[in-house]
Amino acid sequence: MSSLAASKLNPGTKRLAPPSPSPSNTSNTSKTEGTPSKRVKREDKIGNMRSSIRDQPMPNTPAAAAATNVKYGENMLTQLTYAVEFLKNKGEPKSLIDILEYLSLLSMPEAQQREFYQMCRRHPKMTFIAGPRLKQTELPPWKQGKFEFRALIPGVNSKATLLECLQAKTDASFISVKDLKDGWPNCDTAIDELEAEHKIVVVRTKKDNHARYIWIDDPTLAHHVDPEFRIMWQKVQLPTLEDIVRKLTAVGQKPASEDPRLKKLDTPQNKKQKKRSNRSSKQQQNVHMAHLLQDYSHMKRG
Repeated sequence: MSSLAASKLNPGTKRLAPPSPSPSNTSNTSKTEGTPSKRVKREDKIGNMRSSIRDQPMPNTPAAAAATNVKYGENMLTQLTYAVEFLKNKGEPKSLIDILEYLSLLSMPEAQQREFYQMCRRHPKMTFIAGPRLKQTELPPWKQGKFEFRALIPGVNSKATLLECLQAKTDASFISVKDLKDGWPNCDTAIDELEAEHKIVVVRTKKDNHARYIWIDDPTLAHHVDPEFRIMWQKVQLPTLEDIVRKLTAVGQKPASEDPRLKKLDTPQNKKQKKRSNRSSKQQQNVHMAHLLQDYSHMKRG
């Protein structure tokens, strides 16, 4: 029986639609993804939500403010370290504007610039040189003046100043080359030249022959010695310390290298034993405790 006849016999049944010759595009897309236009709209909406959340200001809470201050403080301390290195490498005074320009901080708010100025004034490696107060200027007073690197040995940056520093010493103390290089990094050439002129005495390291300590010297005391005589002098072998002591003792002389304290240590000394005080001879005042204060020293084992 055909479907047309069945529909006539049973009028309550629904008529089936004929099958489609090719599937449609909408049937292939999943329900969750939707049409391409809807998916694009949904992605745009999510992106707008994320950008709005990102653009919202941070909550003004004590914790957030403290975190911001800590980050700002660490950044300022780092910039201050760079400023010290800048002054050290330049070797001459620089203004606050020059330092801020080197650190790219000219666009920083004026309040933060003034705080950075106070940090520079308090830094132990920076010296502030106050300049003349200029009335016809737009700069505030705290932006006037210059900063200079404060070295461990200040003012020594040439051969003349090095000799003046050594001559000003009232004792025979030395100058450490490490401290000298803090304010004069390229001082090796000058040290070599002054040593060749016999104006300073230099102690060098054995491994690298680098200058380590410096003393003042007098060129008038330097005398030329023939290299052949130096070779002959170095070839002379001195007796050992033991041989010197033995030979001097054999002829009845006392060697100067002998330590008199060693003889005291070698000679045994009898230890003086302390005499025990006889308690029985003393008058006892605590008569009621006589049975507790009896002398049992005679019962001690030797």
